[in-house]
This record gives sequence, structure tokens and C-alpha cells, in this order.
Amino acid sequence: MESPVAGLEIWKQRGELKYELSLPVETPSNNVIKGLHFHAYKDLRRQWRMMVKAALKGQKPEAPVERSFLVVTRECAGGGLDWDNAYGGMKPMLDCLVAPSDKNPDGLGLILDDNPKAMPFPPFVRQLPAKRGAGRTLVQIYELTT
Repeated sequence: MESPVAGLEIWKQRGELKYELSLPVETPSNNVIKGLHFHAYKDLRRQWRMMVKAALKGQKPEAPVERSFLVVTRECAGGGLDWDNAYGGMKPMLDCLVAPSDKNPDGLGLILDDNPKAMPFPPFVRQLPAKRGAGRTLVQIYELTT
């Protein structure tokens, strides 16, 4: 596997790895999410929240990372998704990483927000092959220091 900081090197940024989360399923396709009823999407987001919480192993963030950079490795069968489907499918996971709010009570507070001010660069996404049924998502959250 490549260096976990490959994404940071591309953007010429410096950062400290704050969290590394191994989640037991690959992020869904944006096409799947678009077709969900509002309540089904809400359930999906809660499932991702539970997976992220389990991956934290009881660790609770003292404060959200104010300026973050994410490296997301999506392991899946079938050669991966096209990029718009891969990026769009990360939404339920990202919603769980941000600080909780009235609009998003599922946020766990690992990062401040996923807007350009708090996350100045889009997540660096890699798609790697996996055996059918053995997909997973690895999320590395860096605190930007430059």
C-alpha cells in the first residue's frame, strides 16, 4: 500500500495524522444515495455514525480538527466507481465526521466542518481492489499545520 500521506504530498501540505478509522464497508455510490427516500438516507447516515463511533474505540475528540485534510481509501470489488459517484457517496460518512449541529445531530466532532474553510482541499480518494464482500473504507484525518 502507498504511503498514508500520499494525499498531503500532492497538495504540498503538512499535517499531523489525528485519526485513522477502518470502517467495515466501502462507501456507497452517489447513485445509490440519490435514489434513497429521506428516511432511508437518515438511517444510512446513522449506520455510518455507528461504524465511525465503533472505529474510534471509545476515543472521544477533545475538540474538532479546525483545518483538516482527509485521505480516503475505498476498497471494493469490481474496479471501483467513477469519480463523481465515489465522491458523492462519501456524504453520509462525512456528515458523521463533522461537529454536531442542529442541522446535523449525527456529527461526532472529529473535524470542524467539511466546507472549504475548514477543509481547504477535497479529500484525496484512492480506490483499491478487494474481494467481493470484503470491501472497506480507511479514513485518515490530518490536521493541517501549514
